[in-house]
Amino acid sequence: MNRFYSLLLLAALSVPALAQEDIDKTDRDALHKMKEAAGQADSAKIWTKGGVFQLNFSQVQLVNWAAGGYSSMSGLAQINAFANKRKGRWAWDNSIIMAYGAINEEGKRTRKTDDRFEINSRLGYQLDGKKWFASALFQFRSQFLYGYDKDVDTLKISNLLSPGYMLFGLGLDYKPSDKFSFYISPLMTKTTFVTDQDLYYGNPELTLYGVKAGEKTLFQMGAYANVFYTTPLAENITFLTRLDLFSNYLDNPQNIDVNWETLWTFKVNSWFAATINTLLIYDDEIDIAQRQDDGTFKVGPVTQFKETLSLGFTMKF
Repeated sequence: MNRFYSLLLLAALSVPALAQEDIDKTDRDALHKMKEAAGQADSAKIWTKGGVFQLNFSQVQLVNWAAGGYSSMSGLAQINAFANKRKGRWAWDNSIIMAYGAINEEGKRTRKTDDRFEINSRLGYQLDGKKWFASALFQFRSQFLYGYDKDVDTLKISNLLSPGYMLFGLGLDYKPSDKFSFYISPLMTKTTFVTDQDLYYGNPELTLYGVKAGEKTLFQMGAYANVFYTTPLAENITFLTRLDLFSNYLDNPQNIDVNWETLWTFKVNSWFAATINTLLIYDDEIDIAQRQDDGTFKVGPVTQFKETLSLGFTMKF
């Protein structure tokens, strides 16, 4: 009997111990899961990703139209996406812009109205304080398909990587907020590509986009500045502008290349929006032929300007 009570007492003492062991194991598992969740949350906070896809389309059909005109169809698709990383003092900002638009008029060749491919990447290390970063910048710009002269629609004047532009440099980035940044580099390299030699049409004296016939690249080194600003103007209106300036140390540094873009977005609802996009370019290396009053042509660098107004399907991701 004493042995029976002893076993019973031993069992009674063991149950709390076993229960406590199970509770400890449960707590450990729960703590482990909490740490995993916290780690995943921290990892998720490191990256900020997003973008906008837009698709616009218009169509005109004319049958026996007394006032005249042409039936036509046009469309424009564009993607603007970003992926930014923040970890400690490091900041890595990346963006990609792709756009292609075309118009087809009755009796005419299909012509593009927009063609753009651009990648931007900036890696910065935060200096003392919270607003200044020592940064490396990389940018690449080109297009997807052939481009034709506006007056002679069979004359090809551009293509993929013809031209293409690549910039790389080191500098300082001032970012007081997510809305504004100012980047300046005293040491920026700019490489211009013209890889399609067919665009020279066998003329050994021709220069396109600063690249001479028989060559494929033009190397430049100089100073570079970039200003970026975006802000909401109203509940459904946002404004964005970006200005790039480049001065070539090696040739005519007083002639500054300008690339200035603005974008107005007027949101109708979650699926539809209207946008106004402008792009102003001046590049001392790009010669453009202009017809004069006497019928002759003057060739040289001039200011280029493009404006696009569109309304259509918009999807954020």
